[in-house]
Amino acid sequence: MGVDVRAELGAFDPELPIERAWTPPSSWYTAPELFELERRAVFGRTWHPVARLADLAQPGAYSAGCLFGEPYVVLRDQTGELRAFHNTCRHKGREVVQGTGRADELVCGYHAWTYGLDGRLSSAPRMAGIEAFERGQMSLRPLAVEAFGPWAFLNLDVDAARGAPLAAGCPELASRLEETSWASLTYIESTTWDIGCNWKVYVDNYLDGGYHIPHMHPSLDAQLDMSTYRTEVFERSSIQTSDPAPEPDAGVGFDARARIGTGAIYAWLWPNFMLNRYGPCLDSNYVVPLGPDHCRVVYDFFFEGTGEDAQRFAAESIAQSAVTQQEDIAICESVQRGLRSQGYDRGRYAPRVEQGEHHFHRLLAAALRAGLG
Repeated sequence: MGVDVRAELGAFDPELPIERAWTPPSSWYTAPELFELERRAVFGRTWHPVARLADLAQPGAYSAGCLFGEPYVVLRDQTGELRAFHNTCRHKGREVVQGTGRADELVCGYHAWTYGLDGRLSSAPRMAGIEAFERGQMSLRPLAVEAFGPWAFLNLDVDAARGAPLAAGCPELASRLEETSWASLTYIESTTWDIGCNWKVYVDNYLDGGYHIPHMHPSLDAQLDMSTYRTEVFERSSIQTSDPAPEPDAGVGFDARARIGTGAIYAWLWPNFMLNRYGPCLDSNYVVPLGPDHCRVVYDFFFEGTGEDAQRFAAESIAQSAVTQQEDIAICESVQRGLRSQGYDRGRYAPRVEQGEHHFHRLLAAALRAGLG
């Protein structure tokens, strides 16, 4: 039996203050109907990281992929401008290019239709005799693209992107991260984790204001001064911060200040992108929804320095991140099982710590109701 989507959306009141609010019902995390609405109303109208700018530094460099079923290519043209297009040949629909590479023009492997790096059709072999063919109307269709930190972000809805440009929509977050010179760090590696939970379970866990850290992350708890943990909420983002632990903890085997530095920044960007900036490190968590009870988290790791000591530190830090991630996976998969229980439907917020989670749910409710019309 399906769910009444409108009724389930109405079960959450975004106007209530956090002290009086109930969390969204469990159907938001389990029902296929809600998941399909999210695909259209949320992910089809928001910004997503699709490539690292370092891989697009040279003119002609491109990266192709598929974002929520939509083939795309993002590239650097001859003038240095970042561009993106629907990666679909205007002849028969084949993907024009695949993977990553560098090219002076984009040539479809099916019938050799050729496009410039500005997307314009430059060659369409053996089309002699066709009538009412306007070459200018057969260009690759553009997508909204924007550089943010070390990534290129795409928005599948060009009109939505015009109304909500990425950096302009989160000035507080952009400013805070620019103060840390985050865009100058060196990319080291990526890790991917498949998790048996709804994507929102993972985001909720991230945004609970450190509520679960003392109980579920003993090694991370030993590195942070939880008495200084704070959450700031902005229009389309939130920032959690913490000072490092004041004294070394024998339980982690190193001085937390070596890894955390002067403090940690845990930043969330609507709807599913997270940045962890601390000491000489930057980790990103991009949560890809795969189904009502399945998601994938893509970690990118960036660090300062490239010498032997820096490489050793990076390896140790990545290993420590994996410990925390494994703990989070156990949490999230257990929550997903609980959300399917007949003994649970809705919960309450801890007002002093879960402001970021409440803010996320309010943004989600607005997007889903707008998508439902």
